[in-house]
Amino acid sequence: MGLLGRIGHIIKREVEEAVERKLCSIEDRLKGKLDEWEQGLYKKVTKMNKHVNGKLITDFNEFKTEWEKNAGDPIQSVFFLAMASYNYVLLDKKVGENMATIILAKTFLLKNSSSPTGFKVNPKGDGYLLEHMRETPRIVKSYFGGTPENDYEVDTENLDMLVVGKYEGKTDRGIPEACITIDSGGKDFDTPLFLRRNDQGQWKMFGFSSFATGVQETKKELGDF
Repeated sequence: MGLLGRIGHIIKREVEEAVERKLCSIEDRLKGKLDEWEQGLYKKVTKMNKHVNGKLITDFNEFKTEWEKNAGDPIQSVFFLAMASYNYVLLDKKVGENMATIILAKTFLLKNSSSPTGFKVNPKGDGYLLEHMRETPRIVKSYFGGTPENDYEVDTENLDMLVVGKYEGKTDRGIPEACITIDSGGKDFDTPLFLRRNDQGQWKMFGFSSFATGVQETKKELGDF
């Protein structure tokens, strides 16, 4: 077995073990509770302040092409996941789901021959998180400049995601892993997302439950009773 083959085998085993690993309940994770391995990475994050900007992509093929160009950067993979989520939550659910399946680790997905990627999100896993955000659209808007003060308005011609922390390292088996933390205009705390790099050099999402945690209501919503 060649070097790439061995790396691919290790990555596959790492992913399978991650799926089998006992995680917190989905309710706890939507409250921001991290699993033990996520906590370990989160503690290693170094603070930074970096704005990532770009126009919202709504076409699947363009999205796939642009992500593949930028997939060697974990920060860009987080940005593209946020764009996929925006499409899923606010524009076209099916297009957004197809976009998300590009960035999520394949082992977390379900096979679907009608999808352009051959996969769909698991409704009991990552699909649950996407649906939760779909019920509360201000969550995803909060990562692109939306705040309670501006009624979570977003400029889709110039999305602005603020990265406030980053860690890159390797698992015990030598698989590249990362934790990227981003700012939310509706939370008092940062949001960590967890990734690993596959044998093609692409950063795939391994954990983004904190991304779906709730944000503050607008003043209008607070007064609507």
